[in-house]
Amino acid sequence: MTTAVPDTPTPATGGWSRPVALVVAAAFFMENLDATILTTATPSIAAGFGVRAADLGLAVTAYLVAVAAFIPLGSWLADRLGARAVFLTSIVVFTLASILCAASQSVAALTAARVLQGVAGSALVPIGRLVVLRGTPKADLVRAIAYLTWPALVAPVVGPLLGGLLTEHAGWPWIFWVNVPVGAALAVVAWRVVPRVATVRRPLDVVGLLLMVTAVTALVLGLELVADPARTPAGAALLAGALVAGTAGVRWVRRVGHPVLDLSTLRTTTFRVSNSAGSVYRAVVSAAPFLLPLLLQDGFGWSPVAAGAMLMFVFAGNLGVKPFTTPLMRRVRLVPIVVVSTAVLAATFAAAALLSPDTPQVLVAALFVLSGAARSVGFTAYGTLQFADVPAGRLAPANAVASITTQLATGLGVALAALLVRWAGRFAPDGDPAFAYRAALVAMAVAGVLGVAEVLRLPRGAGDAVRPGPR
Repeated sequence: MTTAVPDTPTPATGGWSRPVALVVAAAFFMENLDATILTTATPSIAAGFGVRAADLGLAVTAYLVAVAAFIPLGSWLADRLGARAVFLTSIVVFTLASILCAASQSVAALTAARVLQGVAGSALVPIGRLVVLRGTPKADLVRAIAYLTWPALVAPVVGPLLGGLLTEHAGWPWIFWVNVPVGAALAVVAWRVVPRVATVRRPLDVVGLLLMVTAVTALVLGLELVADPARTPAGAALLAGALVAGTAGVRWVRRVGHPVLDLSTLRTTTFRVSNSAGSVYRAVVSAAPFLLPLLLQDGFGWSPVAAGAMLMFVFAGNLGVKPFTTPLMRRVRLVPIVVVSTAVLAATFAAAALLSPDTPQVLVAALFVLSGAARSVGFTAYGTLQFADVPAGRLAPANAVASITTQLATGLGVALAALLVRWAGRFAPDGDPAFAYRAALVAMAVAGVLGVAEVLRLPRGAGDAVRPGPR
């Protein structure tokens, strides 16, 4: 397995470190923010390029897919060159790619620059998280996960507002220009606090890497094309190719001596379920920052700033419930928390589908606060359950698998939401621009409920290893 550090602990990390956790979380925030900031800027960018807003779906998902596809390569480079060097280099490349995004003059150029950003981001995800988790005792895992999950919760809801403000008052290229000073500052701080980790020389599984990259790329492109009647055959062919490449990739990594992805970690039941059911949950959550602003903008005629400001109430729910999350997980088992939070999240999606332009804004805000609270609790619970029973010596390969499934689920959630909007738009009644977004929200709510069925089959007490006593 090629991962950011060896499977056995090394003394380089120095155990739990709050400064390192904060730096890694800041890097994750920059990455997640860039993944979602395009949402409210999409109509303006489309108008500037002379295309439909839906045609920018690939640019939105290209970044997330590149992160998922190239995580194994980033992990191998970290083994070879050192986690600290690769982590710092990825920040620099990410910042330079942001400049290319800001200077883009076409959808193709923007998409290519987003892919470069994703390749750089693929080194941030597994390396940073593993540096934090390796020295964290099980009893402190909830706290560590809380540090590392807040970027995924906050960035998607801050992104639309920030994107709307920058687009409306400065122009859409500034949603990328802001990364330049942030990336520079982050590189300086990371240089000072991120520890050096021992290098490991392992052969690169080129065949496995190519199969994985092919499968992921074909899957997302297929989802983008299959909803367009003129390109349905090409989309279906790509989806078939993704299935073939994915199947071949799984078979290959199971028998090769040094696989690019070690799937043996999936034998741990809680880890496997947290990656399968958790991927459905993350896909549903990632669809919200894409669907809700567009429902308010395209469906109800709100401005980008107004839509982004309303989405901030999701952030308020995330933030408001945080002080209660850790005490809750000390008193209640993880499985019931996952089930209840998923049910509440699905209910808020269904309720959002019933909104109309005449709905009082205070009710919309209250609904978004409840949705944010549910997703915050569910995210933390799934993230904690994911590593609860993974032995310390298997944390590195497990982290790589988890990083890929997390990023891929997030990217596919946006792609699936865009696909549902396109498909439902064919059946929209005349004069109802919100119909497609309502249908997509209901479909994602149903997916969330169905995904939790696997969690219900976990044995009683699953994940109890991370439940510390009262402090």
